[in-house]
Amino acid sequence: MARLVIAYVLWFFGGWVGLHHFYLKRDRHAFVWWATLGGAFGLGWVRDLWKLPDYVQECNRDEEWEREFTRRRSVDRKPSRSTSRFAGEIIMGNILGYLIRALLPEQYVDSTKLDLGFLLAVSLPQLGAAIGVHLVANIGRHKGSWSWAALGAYIGTPWLILNPDNVAVAPLMSAIFVQWKGVTWRTDPEPKQGLFRRVSKLTFYGTLYLALWGCVIYFNASITTKDGEEIPLREAIPNFFKSPAWAETKDSMHRLYNYFQAHGWRRIWDEIKETFDPVGEQNAYKVLGLSSSATQEEITHAYRKMSRQWHPDKQKDPQKKEEAQEKFIEIQQAYDILSSIKARRSAKNKQSSRPRKDEF
Repeated sequence: MARLVIAYVLWFFGGWVGLHHFYLKRDRHAFVWWATLGGAFGLGWVRDLWKLPDYVQECNRDEEWEREFTRRRSVDRKPSRSTSRFAGEIIMGNILGYLIRALLPEQYVDSTKLDLGFLLAVSLPQLGAAIGVHLVANIGRHKGSWSWAALGAYIGTPWLILNPDNVAVAPLMSAIFVQWKGVTWRTDPEPKQGLFRRVSKLTFYGTLYLALWGCVIYFNASITTKDGEEIPLREAIPNFFKSPAWAETKDSMHRLYNYFQAHGWRRIWDEIKETFDPVGEQNAYKVLGLSSSATQEEITHAYRKMSRQWHPDKQKDPQKKEEAQEKFIEIQQAYDILSSIKARRSAKNKQSSRPRKDEF
């Protein structure tokens, strides 16, 4: 038996990912809430505040709720039109439709030839839109027709042919057709499923959804360099794996693995902290061109030498002056970090070497 208090706690702390709907065995509802961050970015989460009692009664198959549901079915042959469900169908249809549209190569989208690539470009976004509409249409005791959802989506094909970016027409027409002819009552609750099967299905579909987003970002996003040049992300990522930064990361992880094999879990955390350099000590040595065994005299000498070399007043060109200023500040910060660490360690060593009173 589901408890209303637990449902509200899950709604408050995990409502934006649909945790309360998963608890109430409304898995489609939970997926939509997770995919849209709380049902269209929190609006559905707010609406659930006063809808949760009904959902709990439905989950528990409460006799009073079942009698009211039977009465509604006897009065209305099919569910009445719902503005919130209609909006949810359009939103989810748009998300899946535009995700698929963003994955299509532009040479197919802009093609004027009636070939396989062009047919895919004008049919796959409608398929995504129909899936999104059908998903929302089947939440709860409503049963949406896939045929009407797909028919409505593909009626929007002429608009997509005229302009490949007119994907929004497909989910709109699909939702209209479903609300008009394609929705009936789900008279019996869906069959019970075990927790493992439910989690597995949601994990599978969630992975597919995240894969769509990942592919869209990979193929469409770009990175702007300090020179203002835009580099496609699909080119920047392979270059990153060839960079010195990635080589250093691999070396650090390899060193941690070897340290774990030698010392076990007990001391691995100390080595992780040292590897990731939280106080910036290793980076400070690198900035000053010193090894980690350098003395305070060597640190001071390197700092003075590099400060004279990178002093901004030596540069007349504005751009070089700005670069020198940044480097000068970095040198100053490195010196401050190392000097502070050396001073603390020296004071700690003196304190530990001082004889205790009980030794006299």
